[in-house]
Amino acid sequence: MKTLFVSDLDGTLLTIKERVSEYSLEHLNTLIDGGMPFTYATARSLNSAAKACWGLRQNLPVILYNGAVIMEPSDRKMLYNNHFNGGQLLYLKELFAKHDVWPLVYSFHGETERVSWVTEKETPGMRRYLDRRRGDPRLNPLHVREDIRGDDIFYFNCIGRKEDLDALHEEVENSLDMKCIYEKETYQTDYWCEIMPKSTSKGAAAKQLKAILGAEKMVAFGDGINDYDLFREADESYAVMNADEKLKEMATGVIGYSEEDGVVKFLMENLSRYL
Repeated sequence: MKTLFVSDLDGTLLTIKERVSEYSLEHLNTLIDGGMPFTYATARSLNSAAKACWGLRQNLPVILYNGAVIMEPSDRKMLYNNHFNGGQLLYLKELFAKHDVWPLVYSFHGETERVSWVTEKETPGMRRYLDRRRGDPRLNPLHVREDIRGDDIFYFNCIGRKEDLDALHEEVENSLDMKCIYEKETYQTDYWCEIMPKSTSKGAAAKQLKAILGAEKMVAFGDGINDYDLFREADESYAVMNADEKLKEMATGVIGYSEEDGVVKFLMENLSRYL
């Protein structure tokens, strides 16, 4: 494997309908069938990403939860899990209580992936998130926070109004060993405050995957602030036209809009120079 291609999903490979367009799906599958090593790095879970990418050939491991997990999509085998330690969890528990924030908690209970939350404490944004995932076997409603004791927790997602999350975000950002991705949801007005160990990033996970696969080079595509580390780790990086301005400045180049199949058109026009 010479070059590994890694793309963000929302705002990059996906359209506003949260799907890979028919055009991109057809041509990307042709490229993958021809031997192009392609995968994605996303803030989504495997279930959510697979739904958005339905029909896409997924023959390589994928990067999930902004780099917290690398997983084989075919059998859900976990290759990498960067979870919190006990001290970090105790600190966050105190912060959530201080700011009256009740997050979605992402964890592994043995080999079982769970998304837990305390019922009757959901924000409207959380209810919308959960409603869209009815029937998802990961969903694990709780009566009290302590019911998740013993799980390997790797991710928290606090969904709500910006004014309700600003103070929490500031304190997490000022901590020494944790970080927060804080931005407006791509398709809604709610803000997501996604908290993870500081060592978690799409870039760190992509570097790990590059080594696992034995790739010599990595080319990345993205649009948002959670792609900064991915771009720093990549040998080449390309921001879609609708990307965050700082990301464009970091990129090797700027390509077409996500709504106009920018990633796939770039690959079709330039793949030969990576062979």
